[in-house]
Amino acid sequence: MAHASENSKRLSLEKHVVFRLTGLGRTVSKASDVYLFHFPEGRTDRDAMNSDGAFEKLGRFIEGLDSNSTVCFFTSPPDAARLQMYLDEQLKFQLWVTVKTPLQVANHGAHPQQHAALLVFTRYRTSLQHTKTRIAYTYCPACGKTTKDYGGKKHVYHEYGTLMSDVWRDIEVDPSSDIMDVVDRVRDLFGIEGYNSLSVVDLKKCSDLLPKEEKLVKQQVPLFESKPPKLKSGQLLINGDSLKELKKIPSNSVDFCFTDPPYNLEKKYDNYHDALELREYFAWCDKWLSQLARVIKPGRTVAILNIPLWAIRHYQQLCKELDFQSWIVWEAMGLPVRMIMPSHYSIVCFSKGQPRNLPYLMNDHFSEIEKESLLPLGESYCLRASCINNRMKRRIDDRGKLSDLWYDIHRLKHNTRRVEHPTQLPPMLMRRLYSIFTKQGETILDCFNGSGTSTLVAQQMNRQFVGIELSERYHKLAEKRHHELSMGHDPFGKKEVIPKAKNSRVPRMVKQQYKVSKKVLQLEVRRIAQRLNRLPTREEVRVMSKFPIKYYDDYFISWGEVCAAARTTGMSEYPADKTSIGEQTRLFTD
Repeated sequence: MAHASENSKRLSLEKHVVFRLTGLGRTVSKASDVYLFHFPEGRTDRDAMNSDGAFEKLGRFIEGLDSNSTVCFFTSPPDAARLQMYLDEQLKFQLWVTVKTPLQVANHGAHPQQHAALLVFTRYRTSLQHTKTRIAYTYCPACGKTTKDYGGKKHVYHEYGTLMSDVWRDIEVDPSSDIMDVVDRVRDLFGIEGYNSLSVVDLKKCSDLLPKEEKLVKQQVPLFESKPPKLKSGQLLINGDSLKELKKIPSNSVDFCFTDPPYNLEKKYDNYHDALELREYFAWCDKWLSQLARVIKPGRTVAILNIPLWAIRHYQQLCKELDFQSWIVWEAMGLPVRMIMPSHYSIVCFSKGQPRNLPYLMNDHFSEIEKESLLPLGESYCLRASCINNRMKRRIDDRGKLSDLWYDIHRLKHNTRRVEHPTQLPPMLMRRLYSIFTKQGETILDCFNGSGTSTLVAQQMNRQFVGIELSERYHKLAEKRHHELSMGHDPFGKKEVIPKAKNSRVPRMVKQQYKVSKKVLQLEVRRIAQRLNRLPTREEVRVMSKFPIKYYDDYFISWGEVCAAARTTGMSEYPADKTSIGEQTRLFTD
């Protein structure tokens, strides 16, 4: 296995095969602590839409489970999105884990598929209880070092691997066959005190859930009797309220709608706080989603980026007006707010009627930008400049196959690449979306344009665009960047000025000269922790450290950062023997 769980007592395993949900209560014991329901492979949006009765039966079974139970479902993304609303009263949604599956090439109207959903719910309403689990490091076949470059921070990482995230690419599971890699990981992940057993409920041959063999009549894309309406201008930046401005756009006039809306997570923007009550937030979302459904052309795509739980709600609303097309997972590490690191961001894609053949699957003539965006880096290769240069010299093919699981597009980590906006998207994300869903000359719409990443990439890729932004400050910033692009400058290039805006609650440290490196100070705290056999307090470091306490106070954001190396073992960039965590070292915890 490619994982290791601390202090885990692997759950005992019970397996059940269920052919009809009416017999679920007689076949499956309600005495287990954790349940994993394995749905049939390949269930589509249509299958999920026709499964109301089956989902209700599952809900009734779950009502009788112990109040401390954990319940998991392994199925397709459309299934997961529809299933959640049937279980909302009985269970608390905890996680949507993306699990890598074998690549499946879809028809020309859909994107190649490479992931399934593992939904994790609990009967209890508090935070998810589980073991601390790490995923083993992977190593670049070209240089032999870890896939990720940990640089000067190797001393604050564990020798075995990094904390598990909610995107599992280290395993590949075929939903139609054996899913024991998922089963064993669940057994270890929930091997906590008070839990003893896992019941795996095999529903692959359950008649209530098997796809119905029916002859589907393809919904034809409505044709215009005359040419579709055109926008007044091919390149528009609009400063205004998205709902008001969207109503001014003609119906069936836009080729691709993308939006990255406010997530309602209390982040500070220019002139409002993103903290509406949930009902009010979703009522507002439904209004602009309906407008996007109106303005998109028949056969074209609307794509919404959001966190998984909010994406589920967008999915449920969009199903009322459009047709499901693809569920793209963008693996983009967010703030480390829990022991399972949040990396899964969903891009739900819907078309108006039957989708047209995706342009990138039908086109042999790509621009250089399009070629680059459509050839993802192979999963096992690193991004070290020296290794990249060496691979080029040796003509190593380090490209992978494009699917709906995007792991190679990274957030803007360096401040020199950022502007004064807290949630700036990487331009490569937009380049890939535009290359997949649009052709040159077609019109892109982003109704939350922010600092202009969407529209700037559209201009670079010879697409027309409409960008709507409420904030006058961000609107003017977007205008300035478009002007820079028109003058031949790269709006995504490095800047000398460090922006004040941040996508994190952690304050930015003042730039200063360190008399002693932070690494040396953190390793000194590790030495003190080993002597005390626990994490030291600030007073103990003041007394026992050979360095002044002022260094610790001035150079670090928090005492947690001071103790980062003392909490773990340190790691090497090269492979090491992977024995169990418990045998390797004792870990210090708060």
